[in-house]
Amino acid sequence: LSNIHELRPAPRPYGEREGLLFVGGFRHPPNVDAVNWFVAEVWPAVRARLPGVELSIVGSNMPAAIRDLAVAGVRVLGYVEDIDPLLEAARVSIAPLRYGAGVKGKINQAMAFGLPVLVSDRCGCAPDLVQEGQNGFTFKPRPAAAVAEALARLPDDPAALAALGDASRR
Repeated sequence: LSNIHELRPAPRPYGEREGLLFVGGFRHPPNVDAVNWFVAEVWPAVRARLPGVELSIVGSNMPAAIRDLAVAGVRVLGYVEDIDPLLEAARVSIAPLRYGAGVKGKINQAMAFGLPVLVSDRCGCAPDLVQEGQNGFTFKPRPAAAVAEALARLPDDPAALAALGDASRR
């Protein structure tokens, strides 16, 4: 097993959760690319479909170009010593990686917290972990509208989100 994350206790109810969360170290070029692409190309369409949604970006070694991405609805937090409260409070974890391979810790960690995950199906990051519509959603890296559509498909029903989260934990 490439990485292991301890299963967390039953997550906070989805009615008490909100927003999207990206976690990743920014010395890893695919994370820099993912966040730049998501905020520039996808975020405007996400906000048009889901006007109240917020995105939190967390990660070490954040370059100024990423810090400068703070636009409407985007919180750029940088390094956070304890991300557990953020994982417990988010509704969805995003991993909009456009290239890379292997199992990503950010995906396993989010699933251990009972989060549905939105991940690219072309980068090979989690082909056996994220099952479309069962514990998360996949998208093709281009066009960006496909990603916004995938996020818009996420149910706003706390019970439906809880079912996705329970499947992630399993």
